[in-house]
Amino acid sequence: MSEVGYSHQGNESDIVNRVIRAVVLIVVALILAVVSVSFAVHHMRLKFEEEYKGITDAKMQTVTDIVHKTISGDELINDPQGAVEKYNAVFPLMLADTSTDSYSKEDYALFIYSGGQLSLLTASDDTATFTVTDTQITEWLSADNSLTTIKNSDSESILVPVSDSTGKCVAVFEYKCSFNELSKLGNEVENRILKAVIISCAAGVVLFLIQLFIPKLIMRSGRKGGQTL
Repeated sequence: MSEVGYSHQGNESDIVNRVIRAVVLIVVALILAVVSVSFAVHHMRLKFEEEYKGITDAKMQTVTDIVHKTISGDELINDPQGAVEKYNAVFPLMLADTSTDSYSKEDYALFIYSGGQLSLLTASDDTATFTVTDTQITEWLSADNSLTTIKNSDSESILVPVSDSTGKCVAVFEYKCSFNELSKLGNEVENRILKAVIISCAAGVVLFLIQLFIPKLIMRSGRKGGQTL
């Protein structure tokens, strides 16, 4: 084989090696870009959720402070039915959500506490589940009947012990806020951005390969056409 043939094969092999190295470097760079963007988006999501929950927590604290001063333990003991009718009219006004875009769901319930047992008097949603029913009484009942906050990964509850004129706890009010919609929004945003980044990276690789190989294919086709002539 002539030296020209060896030189031509060597050049092609060198070009292929360069292309492979370039493609590998591009793929690694794109993977790092995807990971970086994903990390940044997730971090921003956590900051947004933290701020949102902080605002919600402040609202819940304000509302439950008002509820704590509004509910009368003596009324609940002396006239439970009348007290329920009264508070059913008052609670929606105090707990009304005036926001147009809410990523949380707020529920409340009032329980009579007697003989170490809880009995539901009224609730905003009959299908809602409340933290107080699954919590040990010693975790929220204290000597001074102070408010107790219980936070979970997807919800937050404030338990308000209600005492009578003697200071004895006779009821408990729970104000619960669930963040399922907030988590759902965060997942959707992360998935959309990640898909957009992956599609953009894949399109970049395809365009690079097209730009790299198409001119060479055109040149080869031109050479073959010239040899035929």
